[in-house]
Amino acid sequence: MSNQQTPEKTVIDEVVESLIKKTELLEKELSTMKEALLAKEEQTQALLIDFEKKISNMVIQAPAPDLSEVNATLKNGLAIMNQSMEKWPKPLKKEYRFLFFSEQLRSVEYVRAVLTRIILGSIGLVFLIFAYLLMDKHIQ
Repeated sequence: MSNQQTPEKTVIDEVVESLIKKTELLEKELSTMKEALLAKEEQTQALLIDFEKKISNMVIQAPAPDLSEVNATLKNGLAIMNQSMEKWPKPLKKEYRFLFFSEQLRSVEYVRAVLTRIILGSIGLVFLIFAYLLMDKHIQ
């Protein structure tokens, strides 16, 4: 049994040693990869800082808006509206009338009341004119 145990230990020892070597190699690769990743990260940060500097120094000016098309469209629309309004029917004449007697009411009482007020108003006006003339001569 002792013969069998030693070879087994050696195989196990070889396996363990190979595993240790592989782990060491993997750790070395991992450390180099970490260093490479840190170097890339530093480069990326440097590029970002450089890009931010370029962007901060950049001034963007928008061109002045061209409103000529909008103005032309508005003028055309207003011209069309004016033309359509000119096509509407127009009143033939304007007439201003003073009616003593309304066209709807032609009753005798209404006519009598209007005529009475007109006659009394004209008599009162004549009386005021004569009174003014008499007082004007008397005051002078």
